[in-house]
Amino acid sequence: VVYSRRMSPLMTHAQQLRGEVSAIAHESFDGALVVKTLGREADETERFRARSAELRDTMVRVGRVRGLFDPLMEALPVLGVIVVLLVGTSRVGSGHLTSGELVRVAYLFTLLAFPVRALGWVLNELPRSVVGWDRVQRVLTATGAQEYGESHLDGTTGPTSLRVEAVSFAYGDAGVLHEIAFDVTPGRTVALVGPTGAGKSTLASLLVRLVDPSTGSVQYDDIDVRDLAPGALAEVAALVPQQTFLFDDSVRGNVTLGADVADDDVWDALRIAQAERFVGALPDGLDTLVGERGTTLSGGQRQRLALARAVVRRPRLLVLDDATSSVDPSVEQRILAGLRDSDMASTVVVVAYRRATIALADEVVFIDEGRVTARGTHAELLQSSPGYRDLVTAYERADAERLVEDLDEEVVA
Repeated sequence: VVYSRRMSPLMTHAQQLRGEVSAIAHESFDGALVVKTLGREADETERFRARSAELRDTMVRVGRVRGLFDPLMEALPVLGVIVVLLVGTSRVGSGHLTSGELVRVAYLFTLLAFPVRALGWVLNELPRSVVGWDRVQRVLTATGAQEYGESHLDGTTGPTSLRVEAVSFAYGDAGVLHEIAFDVTPGRTVALVGPTGAGKSTLASLLVRLVDPSTGSVQYDDIDVRDLAPGALAEVAALVPQQTFLFDDSVRGNVTLGADVADDDVWDALRIAQAERFVGALPDGLDTLVGERGTTLSGGQRQRLALARAVVRRPRLLVLDDATSSVDPSVEQRILAGLRDSDMASTVVVVAYRRATIALADEVVFIDEGRVTARGTHAELLQSSPGYRDLVTAYERADAERLVEDLDEEVVA
């Protein structure tokens, strides 16, 4: 009891420090480019050194407690035998005990030595194990705030309709979306357009139920997504987010994620995502390892693989949250055109910035300060919405400047 009371706080602190040291190391390696280019090596080294020193000091204190406890547990059986021999010798001398009885009792104490030592080992590891178990159980027993129903969408193929009814959402007290409402008929492509911070990415997350709205509802085929059974929404919808994540696996593994998908279907998805050519040029094709987080690929190539990962599942609703920002405008147009012309039959919602991409959409929803301020085709909004016209003009100017910079870099090269 004394040992556990002394050891448990120390082991809890040590486990927390291990997590912090690992997190700092992981961030430093992941952000190596930022650290080196901004000259922060010394600061990161000092940050790691300080936490490592604190962990070392804590483990030294743990070692001191163990240094007192371990010898005690090892000595108890030996001390017991010595006491038996001292008392037994006196009893034998007085005639109250025979030599055989003394040897028998001493032998019984030696038999107890191993169980006592084993008990010491258990008590030695118990505080650390309890702390580790508690930290793991907090994760294993955590339950999400989202609740599910038992509904399923009718049909397994074909585009789904989408309806957003009076949706509002806030991060804490900060309102992001206010009474958002629009609908998408099956098979159409809708572009969400708006200035930075307007709430487009939050809305994209709501469409695939990464979060639930504060008020209002998101409906697929007139069924509220909150009424769908667990896993039912993932079978229907796919999101390609802004930040692309690739596993340290092959191209095939990153596209299929372990699902049983024929190579022909993988190549079809790569073709729609405009990734067929560069994947075909890789040394091992689909079996080429892309490295941790896709480090061997460019940003545009990673985005196209992430898009192929969604397309290969033939979703009935495909949400693209600025998922083609790192590819050339011409490639982006071919991707969206490929989505429309393919036999995938999906409803597409795309967060778009480039005018050529926006023009490919059947309808544009203009969002400003968390509200839908205009809806219609690209041409209609250019005529009726000054805010939309100014934003698209700014996008065009930025694209032109970036194109000039890219051309200058090619000339220099």
